[in-house]
Amino acid sequence: MRWLLTYADMITLLLAFFVILYSISKVDAKKYREVATSVRGAFGTASRYPISTGGAGGEQLLSKPDPLVGIVEQLRQSLGEELGAGRIQIERDAAGILLRFQDAIFFERGKAELTTEARRILDKVVAVIAGVPNPIEAEGHTDALPIRSAQFPSNWELSVARATAVVRYLLEAHGISPLRLAARGLGEHKPLYPNQPTLGEPRNRRVEVRILASR
Repeated sequence: MRWLLTYADMITLLLAFFVILYSISKVDAKKYREVATSVRGAFGTASRYPISTGGAGGEQLLSKPDPLVGIVEQLRQSLGEELGAGRIQIERDAAGILLRFQDAIFFERGKAELTTEARRILDKVVAVIAGVPNPIEAEGHTDALPIRSAQFPSNWELSVARATAVVRYLLEAHGISPLRLAARGLGEHKPLYPNQPTLGEPRNRRVEVRILASR
């Protein structure tokens, strides 16, 4: 009759298992983690794998920290004055951290030499990111108004020159490794807002610096 005892134990375990399944379908993520931790402890298994929960946006790894969160907060504190004035924007997305600067802050109209204000702002940025190994990309953007100057035959050349001016300053003034730096210009071809035929759109004239997430 010993097999009855084994059979009864198995039935008890199955019942407990289905009770747990039912219970976690009715609770939030915090209670799920508590139940999962208890089950692992009962069976003597180590928590080697991250616990995930489903949601409207798909699965989220609850135990995986975001290494750039602290950098975003430091940048917001360091650039609080500029953020409050609406002169820059800081965004965190899947690619990394995006800092968007109005071109009027960084350059005079139709030129690609950094202003004193641009250097001051970049100094603040570097004070936060110099110690991290993440790659840094600078992008220059214009609106659709043509330039056609002797130095810059088109918006392509102007946007590239402005992005290059940013990475050169990071390299020459702060010693950021050139292996971390990249520059590119997109001219008027990646606008944030529709361009007006004769007026362009000032908000499309910008410089974007991105601190890329580590891969």
